[in-house]
Amino acid sequence: MKTLDRAKKGEVCKIVGFNGQFDRILRRFLELGLSRGEKVKIVSTSLQNKVVLIEIRGYVLSVRKNLLDRVVVE
Repeated sequence: MKTLDRAKKGEVCKIVGFNGQFDRILRRFLELGLSRGEKVKIVSTSLQNKVVLIEIRGYVLSVRKNLLDRVVVE
């Protein structure tokens, strides 16, 4: 099981699910467009590797890397 926080720069992944219980973070992911079946591209990471820029549905989203371990991808 691969999570989005382990994806490399330039890699395109498909979201297959989410880890953990449904809470504020997962609800916010869904509001931002991170849902099952969506393709996500890793655009870049910060110098300290704490923030990741991802492209989804035509826009770029900045997410803390420690939150992306909840997004399961293939």
